[in-house]
Amino acid sequence: MAKIKSTLDLIMEKTKHLSLNTEEKDALEQQQLNQRVQTPLVLYLKGERDANYLAHELDLLPPETIEEGKRLCLELLMDRLSPLEDNQRILAAVEKLLGKAGRERWEETITPIERRFRDDLRKARGEAADRCREALAAAGLKGPAVLPRVDEEDPAWKEKQETRIQAFRASVKTDLQDPQIPTGDP
Repeated sequence: MAKIKSTLDLIMEKTKHLSLNTEEKDALEQQQLNQRVQTPLVLYLKGERDANYLAHELDLLPPETIEEGKRLCLELLMDRLSPLEDNQRILAAVEKLLGKAGRERWEETITPIERRFRDDLRKARGEAADRCREALAAAGLKGPAVLPRVDEEDPAWKEKQETRIQAFRASVKTDLQDPQIPTGDP
């Protein structure tokens, strides 16, 4: 009598040669680690959880990935720094992960970069206002009552501002370099 194979047996037989290679396994593990770090980080950044929750979730990672998970979390926090927004929530997470000295190092690094950014932005805003005045004067509108407004609705200004924000983040990354994870508790 002929042996009747189930669908599962047929599938297993046809796919037994398929398996993940080392690179694919590593990529999958990295993707899973990214997800396990990003989930509590997003909840923290939204204000739905506190820094203790974030640190606790990172401590729940498999022992061999805890350090890498914390480093990834710090890199993601670095990417969220903004010269236009209050960074205190980010710095509180840094303090929880690196300790007070780590937070102070970040603040000492970020402060002059923020200052340069704001000075550069103020100068660029003045130049954009001057160009706007010139364009208005060429159209016959000039005088002390004409006050050009450089705002977020101007695509050229928005692009320049975004370019400056990216330069700010690149400077922060360069100056902070590889965030060091302390071996003891922060």
